[in-house]
Amino acid sequence: MTKASIWRGRVVAVGFGLLFAPLLVKGQTPALEAGLAQLYDLAESHNLTLGRLRSALQEAESGITVARADRLPDISGEVAVSYLGNARLWNRHFGESTGAPMPHYGNNFLLRAQQVVYSGGAISGNIRLAEQQSEMAALSVEEGRRRVHFLLTGMYLQLHSLHNREAVYATNAALAEQQIELMKRRRDQGVSLRNDVTRYELQLQQMRLAESTMQDQQLIVRHQLTLAVGSDCTELPLLPRDAFDENAVARTAEADWQSIATTAHVGLRKSALAVDMSHTRERLERAALRPKVALFAEDHLDGPITIEVPPINKNLNYWYVGIGISYDFSALYKSNRRVRRARLGTEVARSDLAEAREQVDNAVHEAYINLLTAQRELATRQKSVQLAAENYDVVSRRYENGMALVTDLTDAANMKLDAELALENARINLVYCLYHLKYQAGTE
Repeated sequence: MTKASIWRGRVVAVGFGLLFAPLLVKGQTPALEAGLAQLYDLAESHNLTLGRLRSALQEAESGITVARADRLPDISGEVAVSYLGNARLWNRHFGESTGAPMPHYGNNFLLRAQQVVYSGGAISGNIRLAEQQSEMAALSVEEGRRRVHFLLTGMYLQLHSLHNREAVYATNAALAEQQIELMKRRRDQGVSLRNDVTRYELQLQQMRLAESTMQDQQLIVRHQLTLAVGSDCTELPLLPRDAFDENAVARTAEADWQSIATTAHVGLRKSALAVDMSHTRERLERAALRPKVALFAEDHLDGPITIEVPPINKNLNYWYVGIGISYDFSALYKSNRRVRRARLGTEVARSDLAEAREQVDNAVHEAYINLLTAQRELATRQKSVQLAAENYDVVSRRYENGMALVTDLTDAANMKLDAELALENARINLVYCLYHLKYQAGTE
């Protein structure tokens, strides 16, 4: 496939994507889109995998030019200079001989031109195969780009998840410090035990440790993100929490996602192209069963003329043109086996395509169900945070009034902390599940 046809295919794909734009563009906020676009732009210029795939595409595109060159005429020439020794004539019984002087310096010049006019489809088949290989390389670039984008998306979301969890630990640690100050005042008043302060200080230390751990994990993810992008992105700003607005997630039916995947998924397009390439290989194998027709022309300049006795010390120039037909008779019992093998390869490619369709269908279905699960989990986590906060407020007031034990307060604080951490995970996970669904459908 030529560059023009490849671009036409991409335009059709983009047009198809715009048809479903209302279903897809609601999956993220502008802030998240901008943050991811910054990562994608860096990866496009610096990622080693994408660079290697683009080089492979250039190599495949050059193969088209090489294949088309077979349509051009073949022109060759030969020049030779030689030294001829004296000849000797022998009788039939080799009993007597007579020396025959020869011109000692010989020359030969040959100019040959040949144009294939019919190759049984071999030349056009090789060109078509080269175009398909170029198209396959282009699909590999697109597949690699989507894979890198999804990898960066996962790391970017993980970075924000760690950052948000760090903020939760910091907020609850600050609340724990307030409780410790309250406990110390109550102890001074004789209404609280030293053990209460110790227990809550231990909890505070655990929170501070977790907060520090979240910071260290962010450094690790940033380093991994830098390697994946292929360029320094340590100054990449983090987004506010409202950038992961759950209301931005599109509620699109699974059938629509499945329909999009049948045309947009790169893996399916590569499998379908593999079937076409196998058909092309069948054509090439059948071409060996057909004769080859070529026009040819030759011009010779040879000297001396040694076919005469005595030799003539002159140059002989002669030329001719004609049409030639060649046929490889061994193809009758060799190529049939190769054609049969190519036909079996096509059947295997069709089976691979059917299997790929099943795998994509299952992957889209699983990703869609996971998105629904993530939506329900987020709603549950939001309610859990509300209940945990209310419970903590009640227990905290009861503890201040001496109607609850410090263990009750600690349990309530832990429930609140766990609920808020789970909520942050659920909010990021919902966005991740959406991008995972788009990735499985081939739109991201």
